[in-house]
Amino acid sequence: MKKNIYYSALLLTVLLISSCGKANSDPVSVSPSIPSSVSPTAAPTVSPTTASPTVSPSNSPSYMGEWTVSSVVGATPISAPVDESFIGMKATYTKEKASFGKIEILNPEYTEQDLTNDEFFNEYRNHLSDIGIKSESVKTVSINNWTNAGSFLIIKDDQTMIFLWDGNYYEMKRQS
Repeated sequence: MKKNIYYSALLLTVLLISSCGKANSDPVSVSPSIPSSVSPTAAPTVSPTTASPTVSPSNSPSYMGEWTVSSVVGATPISAPVDESFIGMKATYTKEKASFGKIEILNPEYTEQDLTNDEFFNEYRNHLSDIGIKSESVKTVSINNWTNAGSFLIIKDDQTMIFLWDGNYYEMKRQS
C-alpha cells in the first residue's frame, strides 16, 4: 500500500515538472520572438542606427515619430490585468532614440518582420482581426536591445500602431 502511494506521488511529481515546460525568466514582460514557421530566407534585418538626425519623414519608416497610447484593443489568451496608466502615455521612435513614458534608450536597434495572419496566430494566439487589423499580413517591429513596454510594435497603418505588453494589446495614435 505504501509502495503504491510512493509511486503515485513520484508519478504526479514527474508529470507536474514535465508539464511546466520552458519558463520565462522575465515575469513582467511578454517577449515576442520570431515564429518557428518563418523560413531562414525571410529572416528580419536590423536597420542601421547611424543615420543623420535630419532624416526627412518621407524617408523614415512609418513607425518613426511621436505617438500617444489611446486604448486597449485586445488581449492574448493569457494576460495580466490591463495597465490603465499606459493610456495617454507618449512614445517616441527615432533612429537616435526610443522612449516610452520616462524610459528611453539611445541608438535602438529596430528589427522589422512581416507576419501572415497564420504566423501571427501561431506566435500570439490571436488573429489579426482580434486586434482590429483587417489585412492578411502585418509588419512588426522589435527593438532588439530594449525590453520595456513599447518595444514590440505592430503596424496597423501610417497613423496607428499597436504594442503588446503583458499579454495586452494597446493602440497608439501618431501625433501631428
